Amino acid sequence: MERLFPFLYHGGVSRLLPNLIHRVEEHLPQLLLLLEDCLAIPSFSGQEAGVADLLLGFFRRHHLPAVRTPRGSVVAVLAPPGLSPGGLPATLPEGEARERIDNLLAAIRGKKLPLLGFNAHMDIVEPGEGTAWAFPPFAATVQNDRIYGRGTCDMKGALAAMAQALVIAHQTSIEHPLQRAVLACFVTEEEAGEGMAFKEILHDLQWRPDAVVLGEPSEMQIARGQRGKLEFFLRAHGKRAHTSVPEVGENAAYKIARAILAVEALDRGEFRTVGPDPERILERSTLVATSFRTIPFTKSSVPDMAEAHVTVRLAKGETLDSIKQKLFSRGGWPEVDIDPVVYRGKSYTGLEADWPACHPAWEIPRHHPFFVFLRSATRDALGREPSDRIWPFSTDGVYSAGHLGLPTLGIGPGREAVAHLVDEFVEIGHLREALTLYSYLPFAPAPDDNPRFEARPPTEPQAP
Repeated sequence: MERLFPFLYHGGVSRLLPNLIHRVEEHLPQLLLLLEDCLAIPSFSGQEAGVADLLLGFFRRHHLPAVRTPRGSVVAVLAPPGLSPGGLPATLPEGEARERIDNLLAAIRGKKLPLLGFNAHMDIVEPGEGTAWAFPPFAATVQNDRIYGRGTCDMKGALAAMAQALVIAHQTSIEHPLQRAVLACFVTEEEAGEGMAFKEILHDLQWRPDAVVLGEPSEMQIARGQRGKLEFFLRAHGKRAHTSVPEVGENAAYKIARAILAVEALDRGEFRTVGPDPERILERSTLVATSFRTIPFTKSSVPDMAEAHVTVRLAKGETLDSIKQKLFSRGGWPEVDIDPVVYRGKSYTGLEADWPACHPAWEIPRHHPFFVFLRSATRDALGREPSDRIWPFSTDGVYSAGHLGLPTLGIGPGREAVAHLVDEFVEIGHLREALTLYSYLPFAPAPDDNPRFEARPPTEPQAP
């Protein structure tokens, strides 16, 4: 036991982890039931009301304060027993419920207790052709220690683990003092507009934690950054003509085709320069043309309009302007406009969106106090040394880390490679580890002189 959990024998909390681990085994079946209930709800972006209602009912039953934001996200708070008002009544007006959360967070600040943020999103992507699935996408099918279903990996498994961990930590806080409170954010519309609903919580409502843990899939290893995300349209205009006399027209499809080839050439050039080395992933942008259409779509006319959609995973420091400059500087760019994609969907609460799909890359260095804390906490809770990586995909960290500069790290159940695929799954072993770690984080020790994980230079060289 001492070899696996060295922290048990230091710091005067010798019973904490054994108690937590015992509670994790007791609560794991409840986590699986909560996940099953979540999977049964097809919560596509802008249609998350069912999952939000499920979470609010869950937190009320367990006497944890939770509230719905104007955009429809659910925010729950773990606070010391003497500070927390308990569950908020179901009949409380939304405005008054948010005011109570405001007051609770102010009380947490008044006690100088650090605030840790949890982040998970409620929405999922479409399952695609249902007949391609070996298991029903909107049900929990358990086979070979895996749970299959749309959203198991991305990311209702982590969502259920975070919610259940708050219950375990709430029970444990009666016997062991919290080292930090938790602001758990279960957001809407991440798949359609990553960072947008998180911005409402962190900026509009000013409910801002000191650091953020993202539950996106990472095989329960630490993700300390990600490439940025950019989407844009290529748009070309021409002159319509009959296909029997194309010379009197101006074919917009040819212009778009030349622009797409320029996109491909830039992507190949980035690969040749940097290569596939995962350690250099933040040095290379990838560009992919994903769709293409002409207007009118007819076999008898030279099209006078055409457009294509391009998705870019941005290297560190890259922006829309820098990508445009790289495309234009290669020479031979046709008369094609580049317009950023803007998400304009509507939340299930009726709020419109106006969210450009352009977000910077971000990275937390290995010597950062928050990384050191999370690595130590993972080692204590799970009895192993975690590896670390940079995510190639995009998360809500684009706002917390990319825009606000909040210390942000990811660690979550599931394999990144199966997210969004047919027969998506999550391992029960990953869920157990996630529940253990998320339950432990409110109690894990942090450097006494830096409880809020503020960035500072290392005092000596750090090993990776």
